Amino acid sequence: MQQDEHKQLANFLRNGDYQSALDFLEEIEQKAKDDSDYWYYSAHIARKSGDLKRAEIFCKKALELSPDSRNANFEMGVIYQTNGEYKKAIAFLKKLIEPSKDISWTDTVDTLNSLALTYKKMRDWDNALKYYNLALETLAQEIYENIKRNSLNEVQMGTKTTEGWMRLAVGIVVKNAAKDGITEAMVPDGETATKLLQENPLLGVAFYDEGNKRYILPAYFSAFANALKSSIFFANIVNNLGTLYAEQGDYKQARECFQEAIEFTPAGVRYDDPHIALRSLDK
Repeated sequence: MQQDEHKQLANFLRNGDYQSALDFLEEIEQKAKDDSDYWYYSAHIARKSGDLKRAEIFCKKALELSPDSRNANFEMGVIYQTNGEYKKAIAFLKKLIEPSKDISWTDTVDTLNSLALTYKKMRDWDNALKYYNLALETLAQEIYENIKRNSLNEVQMGTKTTEGWMRLAVGIVVKNAAKDGITEAMVPDGETATKLLQENPLLGVAFYDEGNKRYILPAYFSAFANALKSSIFFANIVNNLGTLYAEQGDYKQARECFQEAIEFTPAGVRYDDPHIALRSLDK
C-alpha cells in the first residue's frame, strides 16, 4: 500500500469512520489485496465493528503475507483477547515485547497495556500488575531520556495532589543512576537544596551529580509531570490499574489511581472512564 493510502485509512480510523474506511478498502482492493496491510486494516475494522470471526480470517491472511508484521500480530492478539481466547492472545502479544531499536516506545506501551489487560481478564492479578507497571516504566524511561536530551525551560507546574507519578519519576532516576555508577539518587533536603541554589544557578537543570550522589532537582519533576500530561498514555494505564485494584477489593488504591488518571488527563481530552469508576466507588 502507498503511504498516502495508509494516511487516508489512519485518518478514517482515528475519527471512527469505519464505513468510509471500508469504502476506501473496496476501492483499492484489486491493487492491494496481496498486501499484508490491506488485510490488517480489514481485520481491524471488522473487530471494531464487532465481527470477530471475519476479523480473525482477515488477520490470518495478513500474517500469511507477512508473518512478522507488528500490526497484524498485535491485532490478532487483541482479537483473541476480545474473544476470550486469552492464552492465544498472550502468545501473540508476548512476541511483540522483545527489545528492538525498530520498535517505538508507544508500540511497546500499547502492547504491555494490552498484555496486562489480558491477564486481568484471566484474573491473573500478579501478571496484570507486572505488565501495567512495565508499561509505566517504559513510559517513564522515554520521558527520562527526553529530559536528559533536551534543555529545560519550565521549572513550575500546577499543584499535583496525587503521589504515584512522583514515585514513578524518582524510581526511574534511581534505576538510571545505578546504570551510571551513581550509588544514591535523591531529592535534596532543604539545607542541601539551598546550598545547591547558592552555588549554582540550577534553574532548568534536571539533575546535579556530586560524588556518588545524584540530586533530583525541581525542573526534572516539572518536566516529568508536564510530559505525563502531554498524552493520554499515563492516564489510561493508571486508570486500568485502578480497575485492577477495584476488582481485587483494594478500594483505597483504586481511588488513588482514578484520581491520578483524572488529574493527568491532557487538557482538551475527554476521558470519562476514571470519572465513572470513581463515582462507582463512591456509591
